[in-house]
Amino acid sequence: MDHATKQRQRGAGTLVLTMLLLFGTSIALFYLNRGLVFEQKTSANQIRATTALEVAEAGIEWATGMLNTPYTIQANCGFDTTTTNSFRSKYVQTQLTAPTNPTANLVPATNVFPGCKITGTNTLSCNCPAVPASNTTMAYADLGTSVAPGFTVQFAAVDTTSVKVTSRGCTATASTCNTANASTADATAVIEVILKLRPVIRAVPAAPLSAGGTVDLSGSYNIINSDVATGGILVNAGSTIDYGNGVSLSPIAGVPQDNALVGSDSSLSSLATADPTCTNSTVFNAYFGSTMAQYQAEPTTKTLACSSSADCKSKLQAAYDDGWRSFYFSTDLHLSGNDTYGSVVQPVTIVTPNAITINGGITIYGLVFSNSSDWNDLGTGSANIHGAEVTCNNVSINGNGTVTYDPDALKNLGKINADLVRVPGSWREL
Repeated sequence: MDHATKQRQRGAGTLVLTMLLLFGTSIALFYLNRGLVFEQKTSANQIRATTALEVAEAGIEWATGMLNTPYTIQANCGFDTTTTNSFRSKYVQTQLTAPTNPTANLVPATNVFPGCKITGTNTLSCNCPAVPASNTTMAYADLGTSVAPGFTVQFAAVDTTSVKVTSRGCTATASTCNTANASTADATAVIEVILKLRPVIRAVPAAPLSAGGTVDLSGSYNIINSDVATGGILVNAGSTIDYGNGVSLSPIAGVPQDNALVGSDSSLSSLATADPTCTNSTVFNAYFGSTMAQYQAEPTTKTLACSSSADCKSKLQAAYDDGWRSFYFSTDLHLSGNDTYGSVVQPVTIVTPNAITINGGITIYGLVFSNSSDWNDLGTGSANIHGAEVTCNNVSINGNGTVTYDPDALKNLGKINADLVRVPGSWREL
């Protein structure tokens, strides 16, 4: 074989080897690139799934906050002050304003999906649709056509004091994220928690009128308690109880009037003795299970301050009209006029660390707490409480009003003025 032939053979072998190496390298690059694409897709899916879960969790937090806000809700879930249909009463306590058989129990609407879309940093676009009259009709939040992460929430009954909240989070849904289109959304996560009412009041008073100090009743005042469960007790005091001939005492049938007056109560006396200036919330804590500062900090409590009777009246009325039912006055509370606050189904809680003075035809359904109390109608009106009054120190009443023990109003306080809080261990991903 000549030299030229050998050169051609070596060249051909080199070309074949080069082609084989190039082919092998291409195959390796192909599989490497395929792995990178797979990793990119996996990573993107993981990001979307994580985002959907975070958005769903945001839905739970949003719903919890809205349920603890007493303001009236507009169609865009914004706050209004023209009516008193709050987010809670609209979706969870739906029977509060029922024309027949109203109840403060948690009776959630299960056929409506309010929700929000995240449109920017700390910016939400929300929709709170009306609850359909028919249980077979569903109402979904209208979140527009732009693509952005969003969530919807749905409520279901657990018991009369608990509700299950299901939140559906989507990362790039063009409209809403619910059972109707969750399968077509970019990515979804569904979680649920149980929220339970945490009562503001730990121990319901067992008498229409309770005081850590003395009770002095005169005028034409009336005290009524027909509740058998409390034994018809009318006044419970840590010190003496005095009443004039014009005072009307009405316990349950068969109980003598004087037997319904429990004075020098050692439990109340010890609380008052431990806190003689009523600055440590000792008596308050016995009934509410918290300090006044903690009560004031509750999200369902409205803090007010006033300088005169007219100022107190206008501020209380404005807050009441906004939907608030739990009030804290950082100043003395002076009320006069002919107004009604609360009802048996929607009672109010009024608290002041100072004194309360009521003059006129004020009617209150619920519980009033003050560090001292002075009711003096001077014959000009008839102030009434349907529920109970508790005072840390002394009570002096001279007028024509009435305090009537109302167990239903006091029972409903635990449902109207309570916070809805997450039950530990109830979080679940579906």
